[in-house]
Amino acid sequence: MAVPKFRITCALCRKPIPLSQDVHALDREWKRRFPALPGVLACERCATRTHWRCELPTGGFVDGHIPASVPDGADFDAWSHLLTPGTHKALVIKYPRSGLLQGAESYLRHVEARPYASPQFVARFRAVLTEWEAGADLDPFQEATF
Repeated sequence: MAVPKFRITCALCRKPIPLSQDVHALDREWKRRFPALPGVLACERCATRTHWRCELPTGGFVDGHIPASVPDGADFDAWSHLLTPGTHKALVIKYPRSGLLQGAESYLRHVEARPYASPQFVARFRAVLTEWEAGADLDPFQEATF
């Protein structure tokens, strides 16, 4: 069974992300600042060229700030809220709900139908696809747990 070709649409600019580029996952602070985001996957240009400061000049954070989950605790700008970048396939598997919302349904169905995939893996993807088919409100920030 051939792997279907797919293109993820950037959550910020809504353009297809070139296959030659890594995809960046965004955290919930991006959703707070950009409420219309359809998912968490963004192109390199949007992810690295969008700037804001989390801290106020007088100290503390802006109202409603969602702390970044960075290992060293540094939380001061938009880059603090970028999660690990990865390939299109890797991040669609890590964030399948966002993948569905951003154009990777055919790939996720392919992954779910692989004959050599573990039963737990298949069950988790089947659950996500069932949510999608039922028209449920998908939380794109929810990672797949394996």
